[in-house]
Amino acid sequence: MKQQRGFTLIELTLGLAIVGAVVVTIGMTITTLLLNYQQPSTQQTLLQQVQNAGYQMPRDINMANDVTPSSPNGFPFTIGFPFTINIPVNQQEENDYTVDYRFESNTLKRRQYDPLGNVTAETLIAQYVDVDNTTFESITEDLYKLTIRVSLDEEAVTVSYEMKQRLTLD
Repeated sequence: MKQQRGFTLIELTLGLAIVGAVVVTIGMTITTLLLNYQQPSTQQTLLQQVQNAGYQMPRDINMANDVTPSSPNGFPFTIGFPFTINIPVNQQEENDYTVDYRFESNTLKRRQYDPLGNVTAETLIAQYVDVDNTTFESITEDLYKLTIRVSLDEEAVTVSYEMKQRLTLD
C-alpha cells in the first residue's frame, strides 16, 4: 500500500477559513485601536489646556493685591486691554510686578512686567481656547470665577475655577 501525502481539498478549505477569520479579527482590532486612539489623545490634550489655566491663574490671584479685569465680563480680552494683576514682592513698590492675561487668536497668554512696564516673561497658558465661551468674573470683592472652554475638532472641555485673592492692602 502506498501512503497518501498532502491535504485534501476539504482540509485546505477549512484551514484557509480559520486563517482568514483570524486575520480579519486581528485587522478589525488594529483598525479600531488606530481610529479610537485620536479621541482619548484629543480629550487629554484639551484637559491639559484647561488645567494649565486652572493652575497658573489662581496662583497669581492668590498673590495679588490688585485685580483689575479690563471689561465687565473680564473676557474676552483684546490685545491692548488686558486683565491685570499687581503682585507685591515686599513692602517696596518698586519691586512689585504686574501680570496680565490676554488672548491672541485662540491662545491664552500670560505676560509678566517689571515695575517699569517692561515684559520680563511671556508664558503660553492654553491653546484651542473658545474665546466666546471663556469668562472671568468677579463674584465678590476678592473672589473670582474663571470658566474656560477649549475645543479641538469636535471635542470640547469646559471647566470652572473659583479663585480667592488672599492679599489685601490695609
